[in-house]
Amino acid sequence: MKKKTMVLAAATAAAFTGELYRHVFCRGGSPLISLLSDHKNHVHEFTLYRDSAARRLRSAPQERMTIRSDRGEELRGFYLPCGEKPTGKIAFLIHGYRSDHAEAAGMFMDYYHSRGFDLFCCDHTASGESGGQLIGYDVYESRDCLKWLKVLTERFGEDTQIILHGFSMGGATVLKMSDRVPETVRFIVSDCGFADAGRLLSARLHIMYQPLRLINRLAAGYRMEDTDVRPNLAHCRVPVLFVHGMEDRTVPFALGQELYALCPTEKDFLWVPEARHVESMYVSPDEYTAKLDSFIRKYVKTD
Repeated sequence: MKKKTMVLAAATAAAFTGELYRHVFCRGGSPLISLLSDHKNHVHEFTLYRDSAARRLRSAPQERMTIRSDRGEELRGFYLPCGEKPTGKIAFLIHGYRSDHAEAAGMFMDYYHSRGFDLFCCDHTASGESGGQLIGYDVYESRDCLKWLKVLTERFGEDTQIILHGFSMGGATVLKMSDRVPETVRFIVSDCGFADAGRLLSARLHIMYQPLRLINRLAAGYRMEDTDVRPNLAHCRVPVLFVHGMEDRTVPFALGQELYALCPTEKDFLWVPEARHVESMYVSPDEYTAKLDSFIRKYVKTD
C-alpha cells in the first residue's frame, strides 16, 4: 500500500510539473492552472480600451506578410500603411507574453498614423496567427524580429526610418536586439520591459522554477540566462525611451528603473503613477505622446 501511495504521489507530481510547464512556456497555457491564477494585472476599463483598439486594428486595411523562423515555424506579420504610398517611416510594434499583434499595436495605431508613420506588427512564435508551440521569453522573439527588420529594409529601402516599440516581453525583446539593430532603426521604446525572465519566474514559481528551467532547456534549447537583456543593453546602438507603470504587478517598476540606469546611449523615461502593466498610454496619453513626439523630432529626419 505504501508503494502504491508513493507511485501515485510521484505520478501526481510529474503531472503537475508537466501542467505547470505547459502553463508557463507553451502555446495556450494550462486552462486548469489559469483558473487558479490571479488575473488582476489590469483594471477592467483598460482591458475594454485595449480590446476595442485591437478590433479596430484587425478591421483596418492591411497586408499580411509571412516569413519562416530559423526553427522552421511560419510567422505572420501585418503592414498597415498610413496612406496610399509608403512614407519611408515605420513604427514596428512588438507584443508581449500571451498577447498578439493587435493588442499591442491597436492602442498606438492612430497616434503613429497621425505622425506620418506606417505601422508594422507581428505575431510572435506560439502566438496569434504564427506557428510554433514554445515561447522564447525574448530569445526566439528577438531573433525573429531581426529577420522582420531585414524584410522591411529590403522591401522599403535602406533609407527607411524605423521605430522599435515593445511592450512587456516585447519591451525585453527590443532591448535584446538593441546591440544588433540595423542603421534603419532610429530609436527604441521599451514599455514595461524586463531585464531577465528567469528572475521574474523564479520569484513566482519558487521551488518549481529549477525543474521547469531544466525541462525548458531540453525542450526549447535555450537557457533562462539567455533571456537576460543586460549584456545586450550594455552595447546598445540607439537612443531608448523607457516607459513603466509605477503600479505594475507583473514586471515591478524597480526593474524599469534598473534598465534605464544601465542604458549607455541617449535616453529618457516616463514613469506613470497609478498605471499597471502596459497601461501607461491609457492612464497618461498626453504625457506618453509628448515623450514620443520629442524622440521623433530629435531622432527621425523629416522631409
